[in-house]
This record gives sequence, structure tokens and C-alpha cells, in this order.
Amino acid sequence: MPTDIEVDLIKSAPQFDVHRWSDFPEINLAVHDIFEEVLALRRGKGTRIREPKKIRTHLKVCILDLWAATRLSLNPYRSISRNKADYQNESRYRKIFLTYAYLIHAVDDLLELGYVEQSPGFRYRTGAMVGRRSRIKATAKLVDMIEAPDYGVGNVVAANGMLDVLARLKFDPDDAARSIESETIILRDSDGNVIDYEETAHISQMRSNLSKINSKLAATRIALRIDDEQFAALNARINSERYRDRRTIDFTNNQLHRVFNNASFEDGGRFYGGWWQEIPREFRKHIEINRRDTVELDYSGHHIRILYADKNEIPPDDPYDLSETEFPREDQKRAILVILNAGNRYSAIKAMAKSGIKNASGLAAAMEDRHGAIKDQFYSGVGIKLQRRDSDVAEIVMLEMLHRGATVLPLHDSFLVRSSYEDELKEFMQLVFADFFGKEAKIKPKVSVREEWDKQKKLSNDADPFVTDDLDELFKAADTSKRTREIFGP
Repeated sequence: MPTDIEVDLIKSAPQFDVHRWSDFPEINLAVHDIFEEVLALRRGKGTRIREPKKIRTHLKVCILDLWAATRLSLNPYRSISRNKADYQNESRYRKIFLTYAYLIHAVDDLLELGYVEQSPGFRYRTGAMVGRRSRIKATAKLVDMIEAPDYGVGNVVAANGMLDVLARLKFDPDDAARSIESETIILRDSDGNVIDYEETAHISQMRSNLSKINSKLAATRIALRIDDEQFAALNARINSERYRDRRTIDFTNNQLHRVFNNASFEDGGRFYGGWWQEIPREFRKHIEINRRDTVELDYSGHHIRILYADKNEIPPDDPYDLSETEFPREDQKRAILVILNAGNRYSAIKAMAKSGIKNASGLAAAMEDRHGAIKDQFYSGVGIKLQRRDSDVAEIVMLEMLHRGATVLPLHDSFLVRSSYEDELKEFMQLVFADFFGKEAKIKPKVSVREEWDKQKKLSNDADPFVTDDLDELFKAADTSKRTREIFGP
């Protein structure tokens, strides 16, 4: 009987990745031996074996994604469709080249051989059609097979990292050269459904810019460096009720896409897809870029400052400075988010109360008084249009920092970079905001791991003047006293 957590993992399983690949000989040896077992299984049933090369390719993609799900994701399950219609190449969002028959037969073979376990999908009608796709995950037998010492896969992973070992498939089963990039510019209707659109020069330019950013991300080692105690805390947070919708975090996801809303390229446009956007914010400071610590810089009160700039008004230095005894700061931040996105005052107060904000009506009134200069924008649904503007700012910031050699990890209104690029990022964030809105931005750095080590070093030096000032030595000492792990990265 599955536990409650396992049931939730099954429900929230992300889609099977059809583009997983690896050309390392050690991986190929392990896959080859499983492939031979599959052939023996089919021969034993008297099944005719057609195009073994295609069988092997489909089998390999399946094996590698399930292995990646086990080793690199907080959710080992993957959703896979057994509906033939889902494998048709009908739109820009369905660039799936694997064929239904070969893939499903490969999954069934792995199930029979004990390499995969399945939670079957279902479909039934209760007024409206309800259903769920099948879920599959690697068994311990499959993981042990791939990582058996005889193949040497463990040594390859240790030397190269999972990201290099598990690349993206660059060709189809027929070895025909073709691009397998998924669509990176996505348009949704007002109900959240993905819809098609006509190509324009501007959309093509956005896609080209994003391709440059994604190429930089793909060539960058992005890791979450935490110790075993912190890893346990991360798992506990992800599996808590608050983060129920984030249990699909996959630490292999380092490619971005832009999402526009309401069937309009004037609404939304923010960047999504990076795993660093999904982890609880207190863990962001543990992210490393190319084995160096990072810093996060934030556009403080971003949307409020944009609206004040539109009015040619000066915003308060702190937009959330109401009495904390009456209105906690986090409540003020959440309230502004709701107020700018809601279509009317009643629905805003209702949403605020539902989110746990006490005295929602009083907080709304206080925000109206505090920000009288922009009160006419409250309850107007302007938030989704502000997202388009802040995403355009983010695009320029990332591209310019890319030209300077820096990898930037976007978090909507804040950015993560290696600490050595902090001053350049801050300078350029100011320049871009001034260029877009004609006013000065307020840039706020978040607490970094480096700052925490500096504080620890100071406390140690105060207690013992002979303690080393070499911060790298402190890191080494910590690594020997408490084992660290890198959840993701080569």
C-alpha cells in the first residue's frame, strides 16, 4: 500500500522526457545488456523483431530518463501517455519523434523484466471526463544494473557529472539530422490552455534571444551545494503541504521558456523552467555557478516602482513599511501582489483572506492610503501587464551579462550570478531600469552563503585570534566535518 507521500508523488509526476540521451561507452554497455534481455524476452514469446536499432533507441531513452528521475529529481515517477493520439506531430508544441508502438512496447518489456514499476492510468466519466496518465519509475533493479561496477558508470558520473553524462538527444531514431528543441515561446489563453499563434519578426527575435541564454545555461555547471542535514530539510519542505505543487522539481531542468497569457503577447512573458526557481527561497543562497558561490540581487518593490515611474512620482523608500505589529511585512507583499492582479476590490480582499492574511480589508485600505499616487491602478488586473514589462527588463539584463561572460539565473524580479559579477550586475540592473522607466531602481542584495561564512569567521576570530583568515580553509574544514552533496551539476 503506497504511503500518502508516494500517492502525492504519483499524482504530481512530471511528463516523461523523450529527449534524454548519452553517448558514453559505459552507459551504452549497460543499455546493451538490457537490450539483449529484451530481445531474448521477445524471442521467447515468438515475437517478430523488426528494426532492432529503433527498439534499442526507444529503450535507451526510456531507461535514461527513469534513471535521471531517480538520481536527479525529488520525484522518481514519470507520466507517460498510452494514448496513440498524443504521439502525433500536430503543432509547434508537439515535437515528439518517438513512435507510440516502439516506446510503449519498450515500457512493457521493462515492466515484465522487473526494471520498471507502473501505476496504471485510468479514465472514467463523472459528468465530465476524468482521467490520469500512467506513471512509471525505475526499480532498484534498473538503477543497480546501470550503476553496476562492471560498467564503470559511477566513475564516469564522478568525473563528468550527471549533466554531461545525460545530454539531450540531437538526432532521431533514423539518424536524420534535425532540431529537437521544444517551443520556448508559449502562448496560453485565459483558461491557461496552450494555443498556437502566427509567427512575427518580434517573436522570432525573442526566441533567438532565449536560444542564446539557454545555450549559456546549458554550458554552465549549476549546482545546489548543501550538506546532508540541509538536504533532509529541503526534502521536508518540498513534501510539506505548502509546497505540494512543487514536488515535481527536476534538477536536470536548466532551460528557460517564456509564457504569455490571455491569448496576448502583451500579457505575461516571464521566464520559467529553471529548477532554481522552484526550490524554497532560503536554499537559493546555496546555489553555485561553475563551482563558485553566488549572490542574488533583487529589484525591490519592482512593480510598485514601475507604476510610480509611470506617474513621474517618487515612491517610498520601502513600499512595505506599514506597522509590522498590525500588518506583517510578508502579508504586505502578498497583498500588493493580489491587489495588482485582481479585477476588483471585493475579489482581492477575498483572495487575501483565503491566503491567510488577517484583517484583509484593513490591509487593503492601508495600502490604498500608503500608495495614493498609484491607487487608480489597484484592482485593475494590471499585474499581468507589468509582468510583460519586467520580463523585457530581465531579457536585456541576461543578454548584457551574457556578453560580459556571466551566467544569470532569473527569478522574475531578481537574479543570481557568481559573486564576482555582483557589482556589474547591480550597475546594469540600474541602467536598464532607468532606460525603461526613467527613474532609479532600488537594488537589494539577499543574504549569501559568503556573508554567513564571513559572520562565522568573525565570531571564530573574536573567540580565537589564531583562527585562520583563509575562507577557503573554512570551507574545506566544513566539508570534512559534515559531508556535503551537490544535488545537480557536472
